[in-house]
Amino acid sequence: MYFVNWQREVSVEELNGQKVVVKRNKPTKEFNEFLLISVYSLISMLLVHPSTPPSFSEIMRNEGHDMRRNLKKMGVSTPELISISDIGLVEEYIEGGDLYMAFVSGQPVGLAFVAGCITGRMHKAGYAFVDNKAQNYLVKGELTIARTDLGFIQKSSSSYARSMDVGSFLASVMDLTSYREIEKAFYDGYVSEFGCKFSYISIIIRNILSLGFSSDSKITLKNMVLDATALIET
Repeated sequence: MYFVNWQREVSVEELNGQKVVVKRNKPTKEFNEFLLISVYSLISMLLVHPSTPPSFSEIMRNEGHDMRRNLKKMGVSTPELISISDIGLVEEYIEGGDLYMAFVSGQPVGLAFVAGCITGRMHKAGYAFVDNKAQNYLVKGELTIARTDLGFIQKSSSSYARSMDVGSFLASVMDLTSYREIEKAFYDGYVSEFGCKFSYISIIIRNILSLGFSSDSKITLKNMVLDATALIET
């Protein structure tokens, strides 16, 4: 199962005998991207860490071959890009589906460790995903994942950009009963690559974003009050 994002309609089709993922731009794509950019900027101002989000031109460029090659050099796997145009893109189909659904179906939380490693690797290289939810990772095999939906990547070493990565990932899994184990695995993977604990800002961002991501407010609120002091810098 592939996560349907705000910007594109996603379908699995066959092209020249090969199963592929086709992502067609929605008529409201630019407006939806404007909303995401606005939320990014608004939260940065509320937290007194004003930050510039990716521009519209960067969003499309980030999906292209150059960024994927750059990510490969960093050790970040992405689906093979088959074609890209102004109306959408076609990518390699990855059988395992997205990481959120993998957790729902009971797959090992060790996959969160890998996601943490990838996030830490990006930060070490001076980049941030910005939109780092679990639905943007695809499961390729046992403890192997690829990163998709690359539009909001930006070259940034700011504490806010890094905190948005951590916060958006954690917020996207806050409605799962296995949240505590996923959080710890993600943290361990992140620290193993980046060498630093989470910023306290990331927990604030997590709590803000989880209100929009959650499909089960009861579980989310329960997870929100769990003590996270051991994970953050002091």
